[in-house]
Amino acid sequence: MIKHLLVILVMMGATAKAAEIEVALTEDLIEVDTGFAGARLTLFGAVTGLEDPASVDIVSVIKGPEARFEVRQMRKKNLIWSPGPAHAIENAPGLYLTYATKPVGDIAPLPLQDEHRLDADHLDIAVDPHAPTSAETINLYRSAFLTEAEELGLYRTHVGGIDFKKGALFTITARLPANTPVGEYDVAVYLFRNGELIGADETALAVNRVGLERRIYDFAHQRPVSYGIFCVALSLIAGWAASLAFRK
Repeated sequence: MIKHLLVILVMMGATAKAAEIEVALTEDLIEVDTGFAGARLTLFGAVTGLEDPASVDIVSVIKGPEARFEVRQMRKKNLIWSPGPAHAIENAPGLYLTYATKPVGDIAPLPLQDEHRLDADHLDIAVDPHAPTSAETINLYRSAFLTEAEELGLYRTHVGGIDFKKGALFTITARLPANTPVGEYDVAVYLFRNGELIGADETALAVNRVGLERRIYDFAHQRPVSYGIFCVALSLIAGWAASLAFRK
């Protein structure tokens, strides 16, 4: 009995194939200048080890570099609305885009969604941990931030944009908005079948400034004090020139 069982297990192990996925970008560098209006990003991939690659689901996540955000709650005083104190948002990527063959909730169970951060709702962001606020207030600020980021096009979840080609090949077409932040990006692709993660791969993307934008950006970050003085001096000169124009 044991010998027969071993034979069956060995035969099953010999015929089983592990699913694999490999991805690559057509361009791993996006250049941003003063006329940048967004960019289309195309990712090619291949699925192996499956008889019918089109029977699986794919989720792709494009994660940008961490950025600093602030959230303020509007307060009403004497019929006038004014912004309250700023609360910093920490551990938040500057861009977070998800593309999936169907709604993420129909592809992966919640534990896997949370583990792999399959959309912005599962990001481990923090709301100003140094400020004495209640859990209810923190959730309010977090929700407001996610809503604003979505309206700005920085955080989006798309159903579609993934096309299976001949055989095991597929493409993912993503759209980067005009306000895409510069920096290093992680592009991850996950392969699911019946709610189970059966494969994953990732690649890197760089978004850099070029031309005059690049020189100004480098100057501002490498010599911030000098850049601040330059901006103040430039504003004074502009004000002086405008006053001369009005005198004439």
